[in-house]
Amino acid sequence: MSTVTAATKGKESKLVPLAVIIAALTGLLISIIAARASLPANLYYVAVISLLVTIFALLIYGFLAHQIYDFIKKRREIMKCNALARKYFGEFKHFTEIFGEFVNQSRSDNIPYALKDLFGNPAFRGVSYLRTDDFYNLFNCYKERLKRFDRTKEDFSLLVNEFDSILDIYNKHCIVEPVREIRAIGREKVDEQTKENYKKQKVTYERFIGNYVDFGKKRNGEFGERIFREYFEMPEEL
Repeated sequence: MSTVTAATKGKESKLVPLAVIIAALTGLLISIIAARASLPANLYYVAVISLLVTIFALLIYGFLAHQIYDFIKKRREIMKCNALARKYFGEFKHFTEIFGEFVNQSRSDNIPYALKDLFGNPAFRGVSYLRTDDFYNLFNCYKERLKRFDRTKEDFSLLVNEFDSILDIYNKHCIVEPVREIRAIGREKVDEQTKENYKKQKVTYERFIGNYVDFGKKRNGEFGERIFREYFEMPEEL
């Protein structure tokens, strides 16, 4: 709000000298018209026409100056944001590749795998969770989408939004909610091996989330708007 107000005031201040000039020329024109009888005909018409043309030109300039200024400003902002999108796309993509390791069902170094045996325990069969093999198919579709990045800020923003939604679904339904339900049933029923494996993978996962959120906050500052999500709920201890 304050930025918009400052910009508006800046434009208004630039128009003040122009308004003064137009007012002065208009006053001069009125004076010449009033003194028509005392001026030679040729001089009178030349003066009136010249002043009218000048005033009209200044009015046109004053009107178009706003449009040209806004157009140039918007174009510069678009070019700047597109350049930032191209600059940080590779780093963003690297985060998505790391995330791909968390949802890869053939890997054992992730939280869902650490909890896998626990879901076979009769005490925890009621725990609801999203299967990572189904989720992995969703993520593969997203990876194909990444290949079609068109190097603009708008597309970069869409890609980030899609990834943040995927990460949020995974975080909530594969980790946070299942762990919360397990804790509600009873942490004492969780075997020590599962607790140890979970604790180890939790450290790795939280480091990834922390690094990604820090990256996103910095980029939001550079873009001047919130493109990246700045918070993800972290899982509790077992």
